[in-house]
Amino acid sequence: MIEYVKDMWLLASEGNKQGVLFFIVVYVFVMCLYSFFRQFLISQWPMTKGILKSASVDKWGVTELVLSDQDYKVSSLYKYKVADDIYHGHRVSPWIIIASHNSRFLLKNQLKNIRKDKDGTVNVFYNPKKPEKSYLIKPGVLGMAVTLDLAVLPFIFYLNAYS
Repeated sequence: MIEYVKDMWLLASEGNKQGVLFFIVVYVFVMCLYSFFRQFLISQWPMTKGILKSASVDKWGVTELVLSDQDYKVSSLYKYKVADDIYHGHRVSPWIIIASHNSRFLLKNQLKNIRKDKDGTVNVFYNPKKPEKSYLIKPGVLGMAVTLDLAVLPFIFYLNAYS
């Protein structure tokens, strides 16, 4: 295996497509696998009730002259209590999405996934070891499956092309 990596390094340093793709695939695999395990751990966090102060889709970055070039992100602020301590959170989901003007609907859909109860409270999922870290949306099985697929599929395509 070490010899193969050395060979790929040599190919990549020469600008060879296979060598470059190998390291791209390895990078994507590592990042997606890390994301998958992080999502899995977050899905195990306990839940408490909180009060949502605001949740919106806001401009992100510099204001663009051409509207379709403008980027947006989800913004929120909520308050919750864990073991008699009050915390303020701002994270909506582990899936951080920056969207263009034309794809803001993705962010609006993300906000629709915030579960609001009849009494006006929201579910807040918090890290039991660091209760100041929290999200309003818990990672689901589908999102974790997509992340795992994004980790594995490039390897399959790479092996199919270069085996």
